[in-house]
Amino acid sequence: MSLPALLRAALFLGVLLLPGCARAAEIEGLETRIEEDQLYLSFRLSGAFDDRLLARVQSGLPTELRYRIELLRDRKRWFDAALDEETLTVVAMYDALRREYLVNAKLDGKLLESRTVHELAKLEEAMTRIESLAAFTLPQKAENPRLLVRVRAEMGTRQILGFIPSTLTTDWVESAKFRARRPPS
Repeated sequence: MSLPALLRAALFLGVLLLPGCARAAEIEGLETRIEEDQLYLSFRLSGAFDDRLLARVQSGLPTELRYRIELLRDRKRWFDAALDEETLTVVAMYDALRREYLVNAKLDGKLLESRTVHELAKLEEAMTRIESLAAFTLPQKAENPRLLVRVRAEMGTRQILGFIPSTLTTDWVESAKFRARRPPS
């Protein structure tokens, strides 16, 4: 196969894969807050509520957004070390008879919250705006390493070339680095 033929094949595959990659969903406003030994997170997912997701919710099928959350130890000049990870799953179900949406939020399978909303704007907010999530209990060790949190959203699956399964995800977003305790003054 000649070089121009290889370039045409690569360009063709790139065009096929591009629609799935052009997704505008992203995690924004990731903030951390420490109270005693508990780490709280706040963030929002923007651009995830597209026609495909809305059609799935309106069909009455359980529709979920999954947030992967990792607590990492910052290491200079090396990869950050994973300390803990959590999965926040937000599931919405539409009840056509009552014209309402049931939204359940679970952290690693444990139900955190269940609420009913009646408007699409409230549904989108309930599924994409995470406020003061008690995500991790921080280690109380003698050392006080620099930590950071990173978050990624998974918004369902798609098929590439009609048969290769792929998960729709956002990019990882990292928080500012922080310490579990303030150093003594």
